[in-house]
Amino acid sequence: MRKKITVLSIAVLLILSLSNYIIFAEGIFDLSHKDNGKIRINYDIADGKYKVMVEKDDTKYFYDLQGEADFLLQMGSGDYTVSILKNIEKNKHIFQEMIDFSVKLENERLPFLQSAVPVIWDKSTETVKFTAELTDKLKSDEEKAKAVYTYIIKNISYDYEKIKKLGTDYMPDADQILEEGRGICYDYAVLYASMLRSIGIPTKLVKGYKNDIDGYHAWNEVYISEKGWVIVDTTYDSIYLENGTSINPVKNIKDYNKVREY
Repeated sequence: MRKKITVLSIAVLLILSLSNYIIFAEGIFDLSHKDNGKIRINYDIADGKYKVMVEKDDTKYFYDLQGEADFLLQMGSGDYTVSILKNIEKNKHIFQEMIDFSVKLENERLPFLQSAVPVIWDKSTETVKFTAELTDKLKSDEEKAKAVYTYIIKNISYDYEKIKKLGTDYMPDADQILEEGRGICYDYAVLYASMLRSIGIPTKLVKGYKNDIDGYHAWNEVYISEKGWVIVDTTYDSIYLENGTSINPVKNIKDYNKVREY
């Protein structure tokens, strides 16, 4: 059996016999939450650098593997393949482990309620506790989403120097962003998604391009039952608010080009 994979800058070396390079180890892949939209991987990475590939149909997502972690199954119900790849030189990787399985989601929004790379949260974190307090007296999801949005754009400032210092494996920490009160677009989007998911509001972290921003950008899509998915860009709005410009929290889909969603 052979698999041929070409994705951006990641070149995967293929070995002739599948049994030579894929040895399934019990306990590596935890599928107990797959129908909620995530998979847990527990793999020893002490001897090198590894990536996770989540594949469905013709779509592939790659993640850095940094120890035990949960990964989203955000491409809906259907058949998935999840692989662990080891880096052997520059952009060359070989398969280490692989598993095929099926996912049946009760609804397509479930993955966007989960704690999984890169939107990681749990009930013990300060971010989750703060969000619960901030929204405690509010009733509707729209009111809660607006309250969290307002807090972020008023209290988190854009860090123009941070992007120059980050490595390619950078992953935001919501508690740290909330405490420091500054960050880049990736930080804003992870913080907003973490806060809303923790109170049961489906929220996507989206990466791609905005028509008036140079370079890659990150924002959110929030599910409001009366409106469906709406685009919210806390980074953009915090900068405009700082400059005294009026803003509309809900953005025009025509201004955004989605590449990835988490």
